Amino acid sequence: MNDETKLQQIEEIFRIKEGTTPISAVAELELDPDRWLPVAKAISNGEEVDIADTKPPEKTDKEPVDETKSDNTDPISEHYARVGDVYLTLGDLDGDQCLGNTDFLGWYKTRAADGEQFDGQGRPWALGKEFAGMREDLDRVVYAAVNYASIDWYLDAYKPFKYTKNGREWVDGETPTPGYGEITAYAPFADIDLTDEVKKKRPDGDIPRGEIETALSEYIDAFADLAGGRDHVFALDSVGGAYVMVAPSATKPIAEHYNAADRRLLFEDLTDRMNDWLDETRAAVNDVANVSGIFEPDLLNNKNRLYKAPMSVHSSLDGVVTPVDTESVSYEYTPLESVTGGDIEAAVEWSEGFTDDHTHAVCSLVASLWSEYSEGSDSWKDTLNKRLDEMQADKEQNTVHEERLSNVEVPEDLERTDDIDVIARAVEDINVKELAADLAAEWDTAPGRDPPRFEPSWRSSSSGTSCYADRDKYVDLKEGKCGGGALKLVARDRGIITDSRHKLQGDDYWKAIAELRKEGYDIPRFTGSRGTHPDNLGLHEEPKNADEKRRQVLRALKASK
Repeated sequence: MNDETKLQQIEEIFRIKEGTTPISAVAELELDPDRWLPVAKAISNGEEVDIADTKPPEKTDKEPVDETKSDNTDPISEHYARVGDVYLTLGDLDGDQCLGNTDFLGWYKTRAADGEQFDGQGRPWALGKEFAGMREDLDRVVYAAVNYASIDWYLDAYKPFKYTKNGREWVDGETPTPGYGEITAYAPFADIDLTDEVKKKRPDGDIPRGEIETALSEYIDAFADLAGGRDHVFALDSVGGAYVMVAPSATKPIAEHYNAADRRLLFEDLTDRMNDWLDETRAAVNDVANVSGIFEPDLLNNKNRLYKAPMSVHSSLDGVVTPVDTESVSYEYTPLESVTGGDIEAAVEWSEGFTDDHTHAVCSLVASLWSEYSEGSDSWKDTLNKRLDEMQADKEQNTVHEERLSNVEVPEDLERTDDIDVIARAVEDINVKELAADLAAEWDTAPGRDPPRFEPSWRSSSSGTSCYADRDKYVDLKEGKCGGGALKLVARDRGIITDSRHKLQGDDYWKAIAELRKEGYDIPRFTGSRGTHPDNLGLHEEPKNADEKRRQVLRALKASK
């Protein structure tokens, strides 16, 4: 690749990728920073570049810089120079690796592709082995995934991509993340969120801490019952809420005992059952603690679910993710500037325990989540074999369903996926400010106002400025200063929810997805494992006429037979 091509690729990255920095552009293209960082900086500043005049600085005989003693005055950069051992430990489970991520956007380690038909190739970061590389493009947040995969999988996972006006596009349209059949361990997990209003008050301590600690204790107790003991349960203060999870090695025996095809079915089933179990647990906890609508779990878990890793900085608050003592729950905010060496050691110890051997918890976990199959079973394997036999029979029946559906007019306007992550990422990519401008009854054009205000379409506003929106969210000041992302905004606009404080879940979630598509956003249809999910069949879409209504009914009937 000649210098002119490299220059064009840097310019293209800045053009199509919002938020690109000179360092991230050079790192993504794996260019020599001495040679190309000045070029990237010039391009980012809108300057014309003559690469013939740009030369790398002359090499010196200076001693290499010790990153742990960096002169960098950025407190976040200095913080991450101290905590590498946390991620080295967290990311490794008997040699298997946890997927890592920076700032939610930084999923992939990239390198040059063979030939000129692709712009590069990439695969997910392996947190335990590659945090040093991740730091090059790290702004604030380090994420870990709830899954682990073999190091061989990572070595073989590179997939080619091209840059288009829509960003990076993979050769076959599928991102190179591990599937259910490829993961070797999977932590049953709950992300319990604080509302934005409460979250913003955490640094000042003006939150219902007693109720939150009661609720968090109840969630930990429930997870202990699920796993057969508190020693298998781990919790983190995520700054914007809390995480509670069972150690990932509790599911490792499932991956070891079953082949990839059966493992895929069982791990996907585990995800669905955990989401149902978590919904029931949420209701039970809300009966004990007054936290409904304030501190509740997200019910959209999946195999590649990310969580902020211990010692990560929060995306908007200068607080740090810290372990929670599951024996004596305390929910105390930890500011970035107060992190001590003892805090870092505690995070390393937490990670050691989390990645330790908890394989014997599989018995309780299986008995709890597959309780209807465990009666009369001699072992957890016997229980899962019963469920597997049923799912395989269902799979055969699904083939018949698909043959029936092949004769039915199913909407073909969008690509399809059975990975809920793909749907979530498509929604995350939507610029909420632009959507709000399209939906607003009146948009505030006052110069210099940031974020801009607008009059909502769902109620009158005497000021016309009672809502505001930025790239990631909208907020309704009259509805409890609550709001959310693009999905919640369109749901509020369409009346799918009647208050910005309401949660969006179940059928309402998919109705809102359908409404975003009406606004012109390309969100793939979700097929589910059988291909008969209502979103794939278009059942959440408002029929345009009686004929379309009849077609919807026909699709639903064919799919249910």
